[in-house]
Formats: sequence, structure tokens, C-alpha cells
Amino acid sequence: MRKIAANYILLPGFEFVKNGYVVLKDGKVMDVVNTGGEIREIPCLEFYGGMIVDDCVRQCIKWVPGDPICEKILQLYRENGACGNGLALIQGGDFTRFIWMPESRIVYLR
Repeated sequence: MRKIAANYILLPGFEFVKNGYVVLKDGKVMDVVNTGGEIREIPCLEFYGGMIVDDCVRQCIKWVPGDPICEKILQLYRENGACGNGLALIQGGDFTRFIWMPESRIVYLR
């Protein structure tokens, strides 16, 4: 099993988590672990700075600086049944206000 941690995790079917990790088996999300805000060293845990989201966010949302990150993602999850085909990572966002910034980017997590 693969374990991927990040500052924030927002995946369909799971609660929003700060400083948690995703458990993957054969590329499928099995669980999102809420660590209570404190990530500890776990064997084979990968850490990425930013927010882990479903890859449909990378494929479907056209971002403009100032966009509300969580609102747009949650709207997509409500409207799109095609989620669940991988993970992506949002980096460079204003994660204090959860706003998309000009330097923000989203990348596929392999």
C-alpha cells in the first residue's frame, strides 16, 4: 500500500483533512487518515506540500486567480461522477484563505 501525506486533503467521499494522509491500494483510494493535524514519521510515507485532490480537479476546472479553491472543488465533486481516477496536487495556493493565486498550479501525482 502507498501512503501519501499533504498539508490538506479534499477528496470525494471523505472529510476535509489538514495534515493527514491518503492510503492507496492498486492506485485506488482506500482511506483518508486524519492525524489530528500532526503528521508523524510512518515507514514509506510520502509527503507533498499543498492540497491533494482527485485528478478530475486537474482535468475539469479552469482556474482564475482569486477563485475559491474549496468551493470550486466541492461543486465539481457534487456535479461530476467521473472522479476517482487518480490524485492531483495543488501547489502555490493561498491556503490561509483557500484562494487560487497567479503562481498556483496543479500537477498529477504518479
